Amino acid sequence: MSKKREMIILEPDGRIHKEGFCSRPMTCPYCGGKGWFYSGRQEPETIPCPDCEGTGEVIALVTIDWKPNKQ
Repeated sequence: MSKKREMIILEPDGRIHKEGFCSRPMTCPYCGGKGWFYSGRQEPETIPCPDCEGTGEVIALVTIDWKPNKQ
């Protein structure tokens, strides 16, 4: 589970709609920011990280979907 903490203040600004934002880039925790792994075969070959797709960084995409409160 994520450990980063940032405060988000949610307040609709007029008409309700979908909105979203993304976090600042963070080092990929799976590859440690390298963006690749060794294949483990006899010939040294690198494999792109499946989580960051070789970039070494990841971002969080957050989507907010405002809905009527039907209780």
